[in-house]
Amino acid sequence: MNSKAIKTVKLACVFAGLGGLLFGLDQGFINGSLGYIREEMHLSLTQGESFASIMLIGCIIGVFCSGWVSRNIGRKRTLILAALFFALFTFLGSITHNVVVLFGTRFALGLAVGCASFVVPLYLSEIAPTKMRGGFIAMYQFMITVGIFLIFLSNSIIAAYLESWRLMLGIIAVPALVMFFGVIVIPKSPRWLMLKGKEDEAEKVLKSTRETDEEVAFELKEIRESIASEKKQSGWLMLRKSYFLKVLALGILLMLLQQFSGINSVIYYSGEIFKKAGFTNPNIGTVVMGLINVFVTIIAIKYVDKWGRKPILYFGLTVMTIMLIIIGVLFRVQESGIELNSIFKSTLLVACLVYVASFAVSLGPIMWIICAEIFPLEGRDFGVTATTAACWIGCTIVVQFSLSIMHSFGGAVLFFVFAVCCILGFFLIKFFTPETKGISLEEIEINLKNGTKLKDIGNKI
Repeated sequence: MNSKAIKTVKLACVFAGLGGLLFGLDQGFINGSLGYIREEMHLSLTQGESFASIMLIGCIIGVFCSGWVSRNIGRKRTLILAALFFALFTFLGSITHNVVVLFGTRFALGLAVGCASFVVPLYLSEIAPTKMRGGFIAMYQFMITVGIFLIFLSNSIIAAYLESWRLMLGIIAVPALVMFFGVIVIPKSPRWLMLKGKEDEAEKVLKSTRETDEEVAFELKEIRESIASEKKQSGWLMLRKSYFLKVLALGILLMLLQQFSGINSVIYYSGEIFKKAGFTNPNIGTVVMGLINVFVTIIAIKYVDKWGRKPILYFGLTVMTIMLIIIGVLFRVQESGIELNSIFKSTLLVACLVYVASFAVSLGPIMWIICAEIFPLEGRDFGVTATTAACWIGCTIVVQFSLSIMHSFGGAVLFFVFAVCCILGFFLIKFFTPETKGISLEEIEINLKNGTKLKDIGNKI
């Protein structure tokens, strides 16, 4: 590929990938800011939970709308719209003194996050050449973890010197504006252009982002066949197919497992958790946790195709279960009236960090990978939309009720419940989840349609 084409592809993927960074920034913002927001805006504990989770409700709606929006106005314009929402409503939320407006801006940010979680990977998969596609899609997942770490770090610094949740929120508008102006100049998706009958324009985009004319011709042919297949069988019609219902149920359960393992309770509320355990400076543990999340995700990206999906999931679930039990036991000790000494506090911190690292290497990235692999071509958009929505629904439930459970029943109950969910996850992985390493999507689809058991659809034909 010539240097100009490389530059075009990289710029397009970097600017679009900023959607992942903003996703992470908005997801991690609550951690370290919620206490200040509750105090200034006079929110109760339940209202604080609702403020944290209302963005997730917006995400669910955003996911369901994003397929229709991106199909009608295009991937590029949808990215521009999402970036505009990020910038506008982040700024508006940071200056308002009205609770209703504050909740409204948080909901609108959820629409943008939900839209980005669907459209960004879709655009990256359609603009990047085949040999670079996996790396750029993985970069999107990596950018989410970077966003979470940066907002943890930013919130901690601001909390130490200014204690201003408005500044914590307002600075997110800066990368949002960078994304907005950046995506204006990126090329449109060639697949979307073909979908709209603009083959000449699609060919022009492919010629600017591909190495040879043969590669351009092959991809144009591939896109034509894919679109023809989609027109024959829509996602809704696929619900009549029993084999599709099986993988749809599996994908939804995998995403619910990802969320009910408790990760977003820790991501959103680690400051509250550490504070309840008696830490005088909980922000330090939160920042370290975010940094570990970033680096361990790199390991997952590098080795998932070498080690396989299921072995990593077994490892992650085992370590997560042990860490959750340890955290639960320590909370039980603290809740019995015994003050945690420095050794117990250090153990709690290490257990939380190891738990996050185990999630980042296993359930975090691998559930998204499996859900992108198991659906047949004609139902892939529908399947990914449904599983992404399931992820956000599970996240909403966890974020909405974690603090209430912790304050009403204790942290021990909360973390023991998460541990039980991880234990149940072993059965889901063992008896129903296929190993998809080293097998083509076409072979998976053939196995599925031939009635092969779910756990065996990853076997080579």
